[in-house]
Amino acid sequence: MNLLDENIRRDIFLFCRQRLYLNPSEEDYKEFVSLFKDYKEDLRRSEYEYNVENVSSLNEVINEDMLKYRVFIEPKHDGTQIVMKVNDKIHLSHKSGSGINKQDIALLFGVFIKFHEDFLELLSRAKKEGVIIKMEIFGKEYSPFKIEKEPLNFSIFDVLKGDHYLLPTELSYPHSVEFIEIKSLKDIDSMKVLSWLKSKEGVVVKIYGDSLPYRKAKNFNMLVFKYKPFIAQLVDEMKGKKIIKDQGKFSAVFSELITEYAKDRTKSFEEILVKVKEDHEELKDFIDKNHEIIKDFWFNSKAVRSVLQLIEMK
Repeated sequence: MNLLDENIRRDIFLFCRQRLYLNPSEEDYKEFVSLFKDYKEDLRRSEYEYNVENVSSLNEVINEDMLKYRVFIEPKHDGTQIVMKVNDKIHLSHKSGSGINKQDIALLFGVFIKFHEDFLELLSRAKKEGVIIKMEIFGKEYSPFKIEKEPLNFSIFDVLKGDHYLLPTELSYPHSVEFIEIKSLKDIDSMKVLSWLKSKEGVVVKIYGDSLPYRKAKNFNMLVFKYKPFIAQLVDEMKGKKIIKDQGKFSAVFSELITEYAKDRTKSFEEILVKVKEDHEELKDFIDKNHEIIKDFWFNSKAVRSVLQLIEMK
């Protein structure tokens, strides 16, 4: 994407004004282009996340055996995830390595304007420390499910240094993610977790250690378990209809389908499905084998219909 192209510049300015309620200057854009004009899209990754079915499933994850490791709970914001590395150039991608688009660049420009000093510090430290940073850009101005109530912001939720993810307690970057560390079951702040479930897209449980179980889903030294409340509706309907054996992957596919739909309602089902396959290599074979079942559920599920109607109403 050529940031010097006049059409690109115009569209980014328009997005910032109409969607983010920001009024960027030409000087803002010149500085942004000086940093990002030669960015690379070469951060392809193959990492896994478990989507847990309901809140009680989180209790199965956070148990006495798992507490042998370092365990944390974090909010799952409703926004767009971007992965970034800085050396002689800035490298950008989505979490699975797929390329970023014009809207992603506009979101980056938005937080660059609003949090200028913090963003420059982040770029400087990422370059100096040689880390890969995962950030989420979110806020009431940009919230695919219209969940977020606070103004536009960003959160640094993962930092990979070499082949190890830093613990949340080791993150001292601007806008580091909020978290609860769980050393015993008594440490689970139910009110805090409930507030995240009500005001965010969901919650994430992260488990760190050098000899973790669930090796299939292990990302270096970290395991990730996500819970999104609307997924519980899908799982209940799937169980009732006995649609498919691997309900975990099925719910993961629909979690991503609905998220993509919420971001861009102009895309067809097939276009959204292609995007999910591009962004989630671990789901590609499953989608290909179960394409017709997935398609039928998308168009005929009461749970899917109710979630989509909520999105369309907002």
